[in-house]
Amino acid sequence: MRIALTGPVDLAPLREALGCATPEVYPGPSTGWLARTWWEQGHEVTVVALSSQVGEQHTYGDGSLRLVVVPMRERGRARDMFRAERQGLGAALREQPVDVVSAHWTYEFALGALASGHPTCVTARDTPWRYAWEMRSAYRWWRHTMAVPATWRATAVSANSPYTAAHFRRFLGVRRPIEVIPNAVRTDALPSARAPEPGTAPVFATASQGWGRWKNTAAALRAFDLVHEQLPSARLLMFGAGHEPDGPAATWARARGFAAGVEFAGRLPHAAMLERLAAEAHVLVHPSRVESFSMICAEAMALGIPVVAGRRSGAVPWVVDRAGHLVDVDRPDLMAEAMLRLALDEEHRRELGEFGRTRVRTHFCLDDTARAYTDWFARTLRLPAVEEAR
Repeated sequence: MRIALTGPVDLAPLREALGCATPEVYPGPSTGWLARTWWEQGHEVTVVALSSQVGEQHTYGDGSLRLVVVPMRERGRARDMFRAERQGLGAALREQPVDVVSAHWTYEFALGALASGHPTCVTARDTPWRYAWEMRSAYRWWRHTMAVPATWRATAVSANSPYTAAHFRRFLGVRRPIEVIPNAVRTDALPSARAPEPGTAPVFATASQGWGRWKNTAAALRAFDLVHEQLPSARLLMFGAGHEPDGPAATWARARGFAAGVEFAGRLPHAAMLERLAAEAHVLVHPSRVESFSMICAEAMALGIPVVAGRRSGAVPWVVDRAGHLVDVDRPDLMAEAMLRLALDEEHRRELGEFGRTRVRTHFCLDDTARAYTDWFARTLRLPAVEEAR
């Protein structure tokens, strides 16, 4: 099958296979590994991405894996609803000899793909109105209106969780079938799981891209402060944008006396962050109020690390299931109670970790997800059976 993937993309999984230097592009989680897996399964794959580092369209690689990079303005994109970017994506995709375009997220990439004239299967990877509400952002309300034409005009629509599918049905009025194809973990690309030595001081970790109401890492800091009172040797590692040593999370914590035992590690390359998580963390604490999936929970589970997360945080309960403790993330005392249970009960922690590994292997394996996509494309477009490409 000849597939074009367009959306925010992490190029790290593709650079070696492309065999050439590439510019930085608008990044996004898991799509790079999805494209790489399709290619390894025998499909012809073209990735179409946006970058502010190019002034004109460039193509990288050749043969059955290629990257097409389209210019993106550094600022002012939202003023015209990403018009130039949508036009550039549409023109680039129109030139590609493909059977289907797989567009990820329901905004400029999806609308650009629809403008190409190719059959376009759009994957919803977030919940527009819930995110806009949590962020309290006029920009988000404005930007997320693009999801309506993107999903109504798409050849077919998928969602990364039952929660996301339900959101599009209820709030965006999507009445057509929505295929649920989960995000997934490439387990052979993860670092080796190295559980900390028995008896070592407990280490908790958060990994959130952003500081504020939605990500809710202030609740994790409050919870850890309660844990630290009882376990003074415990540590909390905080990864992600907004959690740098001089970032807003650290400033907030120090002003309130919540910084003891906390390492504000900030933004690291994703692979480096996973290395530290695998080597040091006993428990992942994920206090986000809403997630359409939660890749970091799935990655922690694949590493055998149990999770403390929100029982009403969108798709999180579906992802985590029995691989952790699901609590009210607006109650730091309940989060602290779960953290202490996992810190003090090694056998319980091991059991939840094993359940998490099994759940990822059976429900969120990238090989299976990649095949679910190509099977969906074949059914939707009545293409020849994809068995021949495997």
